[in-house]
Amino acid sequence: MRVAVIGAGNSGCAQSIKLIQNGHQVNLIKTSHSLHDDNFEYLLKTGEISCLDTTDGNREFTLKPSMITRDLEEGLEDAEVVMVLTQSLQHRDLAKKIGPLLKEGQIVFIIPGNMGSTQFAKHSVGKHVVYVEGESTPYDARIIAPGKVEILFKNVRNAVSFLNKKDEQYLPVVTSLFGTHKYLRTNIIETTMHNPNMIVHTVGSIMSASRIEYAKGQFWMYREAFSPSVWGLIEKLDEEKKQVIKAYGGEHVISYLDACKWRNEENLYVDSLEVFRNYAATGGPKGPEDLNTRYIYEDVPMELCMLERLSEYKGLHTPIASALITIASALKNTDYRAQGYSIEEVKDYI
Repeated sequence: MRVAVIGAGNSGCAQSIKLIQNGHQVNLIKTSHSLHDDNFEYLLKTGEISCLDTTDGNREFTLKPSMITRDLEEGLEDAEVVMVLTQSLQHRDLAKKIGPLLKEGQIVFIIPGNMGSTQFAKHSVGKHVVYVEGESTPYDARIIAPGKVEILFKNVRNAVSFLNKKDEQYLPVVTSLFGTHKYLRTNIIETTMHNPNMIVHTVGSIMSASRIEYAKGQFWMYREAFSPSVWGLIEKLDEEKKQVIKAYGGEHVISYLDACKWRNEENLYVDSLEVFRNYAATGGPKGPEDLNTRYIYEDVPMELCMLERLSEYKGLHTPIASALITIASALKNTDYRAQGYSIEEVKDYI
């Protein structure tokens, strides 16, 4: 298929090269100058992406997207699928730019979704655009040099949800992109709540704030942060997540650990905690290097704040999530509640 990938950072480059490897035509689009500009300028100059794939015997190869551009209209023109792989903080503004350019029948696949499809749908009224949200990308990766991405880990399974239930018929099309997205969540709330970053990124970085600042780049969160007491905190946050999934009719009310095993492990009879420990030892990325990290500035407003607001809307309480939001806001002197979606922004779709 013809796929437009919006976002040319770690994830956008990795998923693009895998899409090309799978036989799809890719238009790689960058819409901002906030991150990875040197990498994108190198891609524009060479017209190709290089890859070191640690999931395939450390194989190195180079592939060419059909197009590399900053021109949204040009990049979206012939796309059958539009993959949005930007930070979810950008979804509001991006939706205003993309919505009018979308065409009847296009599939817009947003990872992480974080209920961003509600924003895109507002700007494509009158057209049947299929909106689908994912919890996490099939490939974890990082840019290791201009024009070169290292693929660190591959999910065994991925789940998605569609903004409109009637569009679930398009699941085989989504599956054909990478082969892992074969499974449906109940709704976009369930997908948002099962974004793994909401649980481990927020707790791991907030509770390790002094260690992160002291380490000056020599911190491995997945290996260091989750002591028994911190893991107890994760379990309490996990319970708040599960109550929200249940309150909004979700059918997959499972723990973070079980969801992690389901994504990452072929053998579902393996102990869930062992799967997490193995990921931490072999695939967990280094960092964060400081507190200016998307683990806080994206995952707190777009995920924890959504958890808090969805709970409040149903008359429920989230003392752990609320405390983490307040502490993160104080640590960074930023009102993260003011940045996340309000219930008014999403209530037409919940």
